[in-house]
Amino acid sequence: MSMKKTLLVVAVAATAILLNGCSSSKYQLTQAGQHVQFVDLKPTDNCQYVGKAEGRRSTFFSGNKTHSELIREAAVDLLNNAAAMGGNTIYDAQDVTMKYVSDLAPTDAVMEGQVYNCSTK
Repeated sequence: MSMKKTLLVVAVAATAILLNGCSSSKYQLTQAGQHVQFVDLKPTDNCQYVGKAEGRRSTFFSGNKTHSELIREAAVDLLNNAAAMGGNTIYDAQDVTMKYVSDLAPTDAVMEGQVYNCSTK
C-alpha cells in the first residue's frame, strides 16, 4: 500500500472515531437529566407547568441505527432538555418523528413532551 493510501486510511479512521465520539456524547443522561421521569397520568395541581420540550436525534453520523435506537437517544435528549428547563416530570411524551422518506433517507428521530416541575415543598 502506498504512503498516500495509508495516510488516507488513517485520516478516515481518525475522523470516524472523532465524529462517533462527538455524536454520542450528547445522547447520555446528564446529572440533572437522571432525575427527570416520564409519566402517563397528567401531573396534579401541585405541579407547575414549565413548557414543552423536544428531544432530537439526528440521523447524520448515526450509522445503521434503527428508528427504535434513534428514538431512545431522542428520549435521552428530551430528559436532558427538560432538566435544563427546570422540570423533573415529562407528561404526554410522544414520538413525533416524520415518516421515513425512504429506507435510504430516514428523518431525524424526534420526541416531544410537556414538562412539569413536581418538586415536593
